[in-house]
Amino acid sequence: MSATPAEQIMFRALDGDDDGDLLDRFHREVLMTSFSADELDHLDVMARGLRGEGEAQTLASVALGPGDALLGGVVGELYRSEHVLLLAYLAVRPELRGRGIGTALLEHVATQWYANPGVSLAVGEVHDPRRWSETGGEDAVSRLRFYERLGARVLDVPFVQPALDSRRARIEGFLLLAMYAGPEAVVSTGDGESVRADLVGRFVRHYYEVAEGVREPRDPQLVRLLGAIEGRPAIRLLPLAEYERIPLLS
Repeated sequence: MSATPAEQIMFRALDGDDDGDLLDRFHREVLMTSFSADELDHLDVMARGLRGEGEAQTLASVALGPGDALLGGVVGELYRSEHVLLLAYLAVRPELRGRGIGTALLEHVATQWYANPGVSLAVGEVHDPRRWSETGGEDAVSRLRFYERLGARVLDVPFVQPALDSRRARIEGFLLLAMYAGPEAVVSTGDGESVRADLVGRFVRHYYEVAEGVREPRDPQLVRLLGAIEGRPAIRLLPLAEYERIPLLS
C-alpha cells in the first residue's frame, strides 16, 4: 500500500448500528495483526460496547485513505461512573507505520473524546520496556517515545492488564499512561503534578470487575496492585523517560 498524504486521510467515528462491516474489517485486518490474543477484546464485545450495551461505553474511530482504504484506528472505553477514559487500542497497518497516521488519529479523537465533560482522566496501557523489548512488531521504547511526543506522562504505579475473559490470562509488565488529566483529576504536590489516587483506584476496580467479574480483590496480585494505587492520596505524573523509577509489581 502506497503512502497516503496527511491531507487525504479521512476520519470516521464508528456507529454501533451502521458500521458493523467496517468494525469487522478493522478488528480482523488491523487489530488482530497488532495485539496478542490475550490483549485483544473479541469483536462481539467491541460491537456491544459501540451499541452502548456494555458497562463501559466503547468509542472508535478509523483512518481512511483514498478509495476508503483502511489505514488504522483507535478504540476507547469510557467508564462513565469514574469519569475515566481508557485508550484501549491504537493500531496502524504494519506497512504504514511511521508515517504519522497514529499521531493524526490520536490528535483527531483528542479534540472530541477529551472535551467530553464526562472525562476527567484519559489513560492508556503500554508495555514496560523492562519486561517487553518488542510487541506487535514494534520496539517498546519507540512506542513510549511516540506517546511522549503527544504529551503523555506515566503514572508512578505498576500495572497489570486484567484477563479479558475466563480463558485468557492477565498480562504483567504494563505502564499506565496519563494521556489527558482535567483540573478535577489533578493534584499539586511538593513532588510536582499528580492525579487523585481515588479516581485511579475506582477505575482499576471497575476495569477488573468488567473484565474478570471481580467485585472484591481476593488474589494476592490484585491486592498488591490496588494497595500500590490506593495507599496514598495522589499518584505522581512522571516524564516517560523516567519510567524506570516505577517499581515492578512483585
